[in-house]
Amino acid sequence: MAKAKTIYSTKGIFTKLLDDTDKDYFLIPTYQRGYKWTSVNENSHVKVLMKDLYNAYQESSKRYYLQFITLKDLGKAFEVIDGQQRLTTLTILFALFHNFEEFSTEENFIVNKLNYQVRKNFIDEFIYNNIDELIASNDWDYFLSRNDQHNNQDVFYIFQATICINNFLLNLSSRNTLKNFYNYICNNVVLIVNVFDKKMNSEKLFVNVNKGIKLKDDDLIKGLLITKIPRDNEKVRYRLNEIEINEMRVTLGRQWDEISHWATCDDVRKYFNQNNEKDITWLLKLAFPKVNNLNSDISLFTYIFKLNKDGVQAKKIFEDIYKTKLILVDWYNSYEIYNLLGFLLHSRNSNTLFGIWKDLSDLKTKTSITKKLKELVKNIIPFDEDNNLLKEINYHDSKNNIFNLFLILDVAKSLPINGQEQTFYNFFRIDNEKWSIEHIFPQNAEELKNIDQLSREDLSLLKELLPSQIEDVELNVDDDNIIPAVSDLLNKIQSSVDKLNIDFSESNILKLLLSNNAKELHKIGNLALLESGMNSSLSNNYFETKRKKIVEKISMGHFVPSHTYDVFSKLIIGSRTSLHVWSKEDINLHEEYINFKISNLFQYLNS
Repeated sequence: MAKAKTIYSTKGIFTKLLDDTDKDYFLIPTYQRGYKWTSVNENSHVKVLMKDLYNAYQESSKRYYLQFITLKDLGKAFEVIDGQQRLTTLTILFALFHNFEEFSTEENFIVNKLNYQVRKNFIDEFIYNNIDELIASNDWDYFLSRNDQHNNQDVFYIFQATICINNFLLNLSSRNTLKNFYNYICNNVVLIVNVFDKKMNSEKLFVNVNKGIKLKDDDLIKGLLITKIPRDNEKVRYRLNEIEINEMRVTLGRQWDEISHWATCDDVRKYFNQNNEKDITWLLKLAFPKVNNLNSDISLFTYIFKLNKDGVQAKKIFEDIYKTKLILVDWYNSYEIYNLLGFLLHSRNSNTLFGIWKDLSDLKTKTSITKKLKELVKNIIPFDEDNNLLKEINYHDSKNNIFNLFLILDVAKSLPINGQEQTFYNFFRIDNEKWSIEHIFPQNAEELKNIDQLSREDLSLLKELLPSQIEDVELNVDDDNIIPAVSDLLNKIQSSVDKLNIDFSESNILKLLLSNNAKELHKIGNLALLESGMNSSLSNNYFETKRKKIVEKISMGHFVPSHTYDVFSKLIIGSRTSLHVWSKEDINLHEEYINFKISNLFQYLNS
């Protein structure tokens, strides 16, 4: 007698599995709940299954996994611990297929393969035989009027499932489609089989087995490994008994759950930029990166199953997964690696976790990993090392580069530079609260769309930045008629002291002036990480209003990038201007400070 394999096709479950293990049938014991799969609503168990099977067939999926069945060896039969809903539904489905004339010559391989300790008479009478009579009834009340002895809830659900599946098959586009769909289900739809020894307590097993849950890729892998690892021991001198096998499976399950709990933790997923992943698939793909080259509906499970089939022990596969988790945990808990890697993952560049993993996975020490991360960080910061200066970058064309520059300025305060204390930088808040690069004093149409007044402080900066005479203004417009309006606004700005109210037409003139003049407003020194849209929400007194908003956020315990706070509190700018004013001098000093800090950062990155 051969041992049961791990995976069988649906047809193979009723034929080859029983032949391989010298069994006659599957026993559905009395302690199990009855058949409870629903069939009426669009999201009901049976309708969803039929749609999933048909979609898989239409997409020519190589395999469709119909989860697990858990069995117990009873000698000449298998007791079904978990899987009776699936086996009963498959029995109904194949019985209906064989009720079509097209399948009259096919072997009806499901007959007498399920043995129910309850409902036996109904299955024998109306599923294995006379299924056309059940179909013809079509109505439960009508069926009961002729078969009152079958008036119970389990039979009701089986009746509804039979009608539902039959209607689905009748609605297929052609008889040829019906035939091809049948062959697909027979050969391409598979189940994973888990067999326990006859000494195990059936009811305890039943209580502890998952029921009725549609398994995902990682669930399938978990089941495969937990099933196969104890079997690896059968090839060694000492063979485990069933109690030891069960204990091993419990331990493996607990270790897997530890991996899953960590990998699905919100903070971990967000840090590793895996926000869209709700399970541990992302970690498994790091452990087995070649899986990304496969084209399969369940590529990860397919890849791991093939690895095992080709001779890689399940224990080795599990160890690789666990090792990957340990490496990631180590990175996550190391200040320096956490901050460097976090910058790469949350800055705006082409690096991905999987690409970085490829660069780092073969490195054995934290020193070598940190060195490689420093190299990757250097590559995305716009700094000219030869001249020890920031590269020439334009706000409109290089927003990503500028964002990266200001993000690393902030992250640098958490790195071991010049002996400063290391901390874990808060990358989540940068992403979640939509901090982005904006001008400290606005200079484009979007940022100035609500302007209706210039404050004393706004006027002071504009007087510094704009030409005082119309002859010195650059406009880049063809309409000479606009020049008087420009001249008029310039005069108002120069003559106003406390405030200047401006109307809509004047706001457009101001936008034109600022876009072609006031070159300092285009400098990096006039930029900072601000909440997205802050400028466009204001109508005047830009610097002071934003400064107050930032101070208020900090006083309420909210997140503000430390560099942003330092700019608006003028802690890093040794200018002679008031705390409430943003000046041309402030812009230039801010740019000098940025250059100085990035120069220091590169000394650290090169160390």
